[in-house]
Amino acid sequence: MSFETRPVSFITVANRCDWRIKVYGISAKQLPLPNSLVTLGIERLLPRLPQPAINGQRYGVGFLIIHQGTLRNWFILDWWEQEDIMHHRLFSSPVDDPTNITAVPDTSLIACVHELRVISHESEAWISTVLSNKGEANYDSYLKLSFDSIK
Repeated sequence: MSFETRPVSFITVANRCDWRIKVYGISAKQLPLPNSLVTLGIERLLPRLPQPAINGQRYGVGFLIIHQGTLRNWFILDWWEQEDIMHHRLFSSPVDDPTNITAVPDTSLIACVHELRVISHESEAWISTVLSNKGEANYDSYLKLSFDSIK
């Protein structure tokens, strides 16, 4: 078994229903990801975020990883609540039927090593801009810190 790091690209910050979500792309096949897969991920998954986006415990920010794998497309949707808690949902679709996105029923699955690089970055970004910012959470600064391994 050989390991090859897959490049990660920051794509955009998507805005939907008061949510601001960083969108990342990873691919075993090609970067950039096909626009159709990115659009599909944003349109199908952001509506699955809880509402309201902003309340006393929810901040309306998070991230989406769209990973075009060898066997499946993976969609990881994460958002921040209750100061330092990251909520996590995993979805996938067949490579040959990308529109058939379903929640992954096995809740023990979290992420692969390629996706964990982004999750680790997002955790550090949250700590530096929200938790360690002298009591002043700066969500705009959080959204500006993105991980991109191909620059």
